[in-house]
Amino acid sequence: MKILVVDDDAMVLESCRRVLAAAGCRVVTAPHAAAALAHLAQEPFDRLLTDVKMPGEDGLDLLARVRRDWPGLPVVVMTGFLTPETEAAGRGGGAAGVLAKPFTPEELLAGLGLTPES
Repeated sequence: MKILVVDDDAMVLESCRRVLAAAGCRVVTAPHAAAALAHLAQEPFDRLLTDVKMPGEDGLDLLARVRRDWPGLPVVVMTGFLTPETEAAGRGGGAAGVLAKPFTPEELLAGLGLTPES
């Protein structure tokens, strides 16, 4: 399983990378939406995990682009500011799931539809 993780916080990227790699996933990280789009244009992914609030193009903008250009790619959005409006925007935009930060490793895996043995 190859997963692209997008967040402007390097600590979040590294913690997600470690958890997902320990679960047997290949992980590519990107610090912003533009870098994520460049990765997506170059190679296929099985899942995309993106933060909602990022400078420039945010995660909901990225979600819209992915739904248009890679409609079959499951996208999970994560946010430290979970509100009913944010969750509705994510799900309404086509997200497969919404994760509230901070989350446990188990919540991360479950949110992406994975198990520790994936």
